[in-house]
Amino acid sequence: MRKAFKAPNRRYTRIFVPDLSGGMNSASDSRVLPFSQGEAAYNVCLESGALENGYGATYTDILSKLHKVYYYKVYNEAAQRVTDFYLAHNSETGKMHGGLAGPNSWKPLEGAQFKKAPLGVNYKLFGEDVFLLCGEEGMAVVDSLLRVVTVPTAPSITSIAMHNERMFVTIGGRRNAVWFSDDLNPTNWNPELDEGGFIELESENGRLNKAVSFGGYVYVFRDYGIARLTAYGDQREFSVANLFVSSGKIYGDTVAVCGDRIIFLAEDGLYSFDGLSSRRVARNLDGLMKADDGATGCYSAGKYYLAVRSREMQEESNDLLIVLDPRTQFVSVNKGLNVVMFSPITDSNGESLYVQTPKIFLGRLEKGRDHFGKKPERLWRSGFGDLGAPDARKLITEVFLDTKHDCTVKITTEKGSKMLRFAGKNEAQRKRVNLIGTKAQMEIRAEGDISVARPALKFTKIS
Repeated sequence: MRKAFKAPNRRYTRIFVPDLSGGMNSASDSRVLPFSQGEAAYNVCLESGALENGYGATYTDILSKLHKVYYYKVYNEAAQRVTDFYLAHNSETGKMHGGLAGPNSWKPLEGAQFKKAPLGVNYKLFGEDVFLLCGEEGMAVVDSLLRVVTVPTAPSITSIAMHNERMFVTIGGRRNAVWFSDDLNPTNWNPELDEGGFIELESENGRLNKAVSFGGYVYVFRDYGIARLTAYGDQREFSVANLFVSSGKIYGDTVAVCGDRIIFLAEDGLYSFDGLSSRRVARNLDGLMKADDGATGCYSAGKYYLAVRSREMQEESNDLLIVLDPRTQFVSVNKGLNVVMFSPITDSNGESLYVQTPKIFLGRLEKGRDHFGKKPERLWRSGFGDLGAPDARKLITEVFLDTKHDCTVKITTEKGSKMLRFAGKNEAQRKRVNLIGTKAQMEIRAEGDISVARPALKFTKIS
């Protein structure tokens, strides 16, 4: 009597990611990554544990030739209300423009001319709210009638820190000194014991690039170190201490005070500085970034923003926008905006962040947006690992996904790959794969919106 054929009794394993907030790891070898951590994650945000839209920018009604915007706050004592003025710089003409909300009514400000976008700060000077514009050409003071007075004695300013009613600045040229203004008068730079002055910091730590006020001190970021300036009362009691020496160059334009810490980029990666010591952060991005003098950063609405080149980028362009939450250490990596300058604004409407790009000029940066109306490609790709069973070949039978929007999933082994399309249904879906291999990788892509949760693979060992 003939025996009936009996299929082998296979055991199936399901490997899934209940939480994708492990983010992206470009520093480790793809083969050693856990399935929950992507070797690539671009134009997506993972803080919620799902794949959601990353950061993008929208067009603004600000004139296209204006490249950096500033907020100038004037308080009217008689009316007891705040008037919002806005200033903007045109890098092609060097002129400053300004006016009330609604840039179509803005006018050029006579007397304010800066080749590069100047630094700006609100200040109460002799009882009047003014706006100080500072650059390599010196200083200009703008009043509430948008009249401009230049300060011919001001030095060539590359960064500013308002501290204890003085302005402390780094300067152009040799970049070996910190200058400071008179007490209560940042327009007086006369180097006298009871007025302004300067402190030279000659050492092997390189040029002075950025001054910031933080935790009761002025910190000066140099090419290869950080100095702390104690500056209370009489300038004869000012003192300097060197705190941190870096093995790689520090990029001054990336230095930003982020609440209770300072974040900055050095040649070997991102650092967090608490006023005494520095520690590395976002190490998972080490294999991704190529730090150079074009990198720039800022702090806005609780997030640190960094525009920097990727290692694969051949042109001198910041193709990466990295958004870091200093408190939680969550990171979002965005590609394709090419930000060259940030304009963080805090006005009566709250905090906003504007960005300058080479082609679009000024746009407003927001989470969940497209790239100036263009749908960016959103991508998450796992490591190319053995799914926890290095000693066995596997038959990958199914893939599971919960997605609100259309997306494609590519499953790859060393033997081949298969592309699957998922429709946005806001429910768990599964599709057949049937691929053999020892190692496997999952890649999720979407053109436009993305909202994906709990991706999973089902497989069985076959040898």
